Amino acid sequence: MPDSGEAVPFAVDERQTRSLKLPWTFSFGLFIASLVVNIAAAFALRSHTTVATVDADESEYWNIASQLHALGLSGIPARRTLPFPLLLATLRSIVGDNYFYVQLLVSGLLALSPVLVYWLVRRQIGSEKAAMLASSVFLLWPPFVRYGASIYSDSIALLLFLVYLLALPLPGTAEQPRLRRWLQWCLAGGLLGLCLQMKPLYLLYTPIAFLLATWSETHFRRGLAAAAVLTAGCIVVVAPWSAYLSAREGHFILVSANDGETLAGGLNPTLMKMDHSDVFVTAGGRSTWVGPGKWVSMDQTGYLSPQELELPYAQASALLSVRARAWMKSNPGAVAYLSARKLLYMWGIYPFWNGASQSLLGNIPLLLLTAVASVSLWVNRRAWRRLALFWTLPLFSSLVCLISWGSWRFRIPADAGLIILVATLWVTWRAAVPPPQHANST
Repeated sequence: MPDSGEAVPFAVDERQTRSLKLPWTFSFGLFIASLVVNIAAAFALRSHTTVATVDADESEYWNIASQLHALGLSGIPARRTLPFPLLLATLRSIVGDNYFYVQLLVSGLLALSPVLVYWLVRRQIGSEKAAMLASSVFLLWPPFVRYGASIYSDSIALLLFLVYLLALPLPGTAEQPRLRRWLQWCLAGGLLGLCLQMKPLYLLYTPIAFLLATWSETHFRRGLAAAAVLTAGCIVVVAPWSAYLSAREGHFILVSANDGETLAGGLNPTLMKMDHSDVFVTAGGRSTWVGPGKWVSMDQTGYLSPQELELPYAQASALLSVRARAWMKSNPGAVAYLSARKLLYMWGIYPFWNGASQSLLGNIPLLLLTAVASVSLWVNRRAWRRLALFWTLPLFSSLVCLISWGSWRFRIPADAGLIILVATLWVTWRAAVPPPQHANST
């Protein structure tokens, strides 16, 4: 974003960026460290796990990848998209159908994420120290380690999203050829389109992406043009899958047909009746808290009869959408209560103590990170435009929470943004501290 008229206190560190001789050496070391952490986490958390004991979404992705071999694109249900099952199918073609070997390959691929964070901060902030600090914290941040040792699509989607952020043009300069800049916006739009197909919840980021593109140029008209080119690139990538799925299901579907199920699962009368201290045990033996602020499957929402549950998925999801919206209009107080509970759960506030693992490695570090990132935004308040790429990520994750529920895996883009904001505060503080004064020897 343009910085004219803005003080950017952490920009003084740009000299260190220019003086660093071997940034690729740090990147390689960071990748090796990340690879060790991710593989170790996979062995610690998943070495005795089978497909039968993973969470429901992971098991579904695995099964869809199996169907791709036999059924092709018709094996993709309307509630899912192609890229992640295709990735799993590709990895299975390399190492066979051994779940743990595939998990190791996924964890190894995700070792690239801290490296992308390093280059993103280095490029957008212009601070070598901030880049090194942010990428190092990212490497060890518990939710990233936890979900990196899984076959959820969220971590892979974040990896792709970081590539999208890296592809965004820097604030406009007069000397940059205009055609090259438009091509950059188009490429970024295409990458965003891939993000939507990897994880449809990134649809909620598209308005933010449009506004940031508009804000990124020195003139409003050029900003609108940049946003239009970004949108066009996104549509070009999404359109083929949208056309295929819409033709197959008989009505227009942009990316997937799970919008009704997603909305209804987090906003329904069943959640209002749930006991606040329920515990659900997964197939793998993991205990998880269940209550208002979480999510229930479509057969538990109370919106569909047993006969309607037998309808094709797209039709059932459409009914869920209609009935959930009707319930929301009739029960605004319940909607406000559930929405607040979703946000409280996502941001580690309630339930605050939810077992040693979640509270000590999750709630407490998250609340500290959020507090320090908030201080960073205040200290660097004259550079908000430059930092908008990062402070909008918590807003995006909160929007996902309100539409769906407060899952921590939906929050990982926000965690990345908060970590980067904390790193900029450290650099700002270092720049503000005067160098030590040494007495002249006599």
